[in-house]
Amino acid sequence: MCEATVLVTAADGEHVLMRDVMQVRPEGDVLVFASLLGEQKLVRGRIDKIDLLKHRIYVTPLPEPAEA
Repeated sequence: MCEATVLVTAADGEHVLMRDVMQVRPEGDVLVFASLLGEQKLVRGRIDKIDLLKHRIYVTPLPEPAEA
């Protein structure tokens, strides 16, 4: 299978956000990750790198917008 693992980059290193991701869908500043079983996670961030050999997606979170 070709599932991917999503890793979030933080100041203290990388953390696994989700495993067995089958779909990535951008919706504005939000990335929607969906698994084979239909689980979804939303992250306000950007994709830094996709490593197809290791089946990994590296994401950096974006800061929350300032409220007016």
